[in-house]
Amino acid sequence: MAMTGKFGGFDFDPEVFSGYMAEQPTWNDKIYASGIMVEDNTIMDLIGTKGNVASLPFYVPIDENDDQALNNDGMTDNTPSEISGGKQTAMMIQRMKAWKAKDFTKELTGAAPMTHVANSVAGYYRQVWTRDLMTTADAIMQLAGMANHITDLSAEAEATPEEANSINATTLIYAQQKALGDMADGFGLYLINSYIFAKYKALGLVDYNKYTITNAIEREVELPTIGGLIPLVTDRFTIDTSGANPVYKSYIIGQGAFLTCPKNNYENPYYTDYDPETSAGIEKLYTKQGRVIHPNGFSIKAESIVGESPTNAELGNKANWTLKFKEKNIPIGLIKSNG
Repeated sequence: MAMTGKFGGFDFDPEVFSGYMAEQPTWNDKIYASGIMVEDNTIMDLIGTKGNVASLPFYVPIDENDDQALNNDGMTDNTPSEISGGKQTAMMIQRMKAWKAKDFTKELTGAAPMTHVANSVAGYYRQVWTRDLMTTADAIMQLAGMANHITDLSAEAEATPEEANSINATTLIYAQQKALGDMADGFGLYLINSYIFAKYKALGLVDYNKYTITNAIEREVELPTIGGLIPLVTDRFTIDTSGANPVYKSYIIGQGAFLTCPKNNYENPYYTDYDPETSAGIEKLYTKQGRVIHPNGFSIKAESIVGESPTNAELGNKANWTLKFKEKNIPIGLIKSNG
């Protein structure tokens, strides 16, 4: 296949296009602001040039409650306690997608067509990685050790009056405390359905704080917060309609909840090809990306993954995950409600 060519009638240079892609934000600005995704490029060093799995070492926190100090009374031996550690396993997720030029007809009307295509492709992959992240979050929340991290107000969970199945002014406060106890201030992002966001606004619980954003032009923006958390409003991944009543899923996620790094050793991640036969000639754009999206404190059972990259279904299977950290050190929570 050609390394350079045309796409949509415009010259395509893979190296220039890769530069456009590199300039695109990997995640929604609100997710960046919350700090839940920690970019850790050392993961790629552990994976290597040809691997797809990394073992990430960690130390078990030194906790005075578990290992109390000895009395220095002149008679007691100061016997050292052994510092322990462990490993969590992360796996590279790899995805690919190809398009025909006619799919980008509207995008190729600007003065800089390749920039428009890069914007479209980058936005598409942001959606891909968000789906993989949320699928993973759903899986790990089903583990037995994460039971305290779920506040379930839905009718499916308990037979309560209808009004008790909905969020109220104190729901978020108690959900954070239930999940992390005295470390409940470790959350940063509140991922909610637009209906739940409307509910919070109706309750007068949405605050708007002003922040200065610096890029080509400095501008002041208003960023909403709910209980000190940044709401990310999306109707994807935040509602389950499989039961008799819709169940809204509201996720509270803290700083460093996920580790991430991009695969940086692809050969030809973006390239074009030309099919001169079909429809008198079709230009095609082929893309592939890889990224580790790893819930910090868990291990994926790489031996249970069939291929070289986990499918979305495999990421969403709780049997493919194990909890490695103490659950109180996992800043992820879930509120289920009927409204």
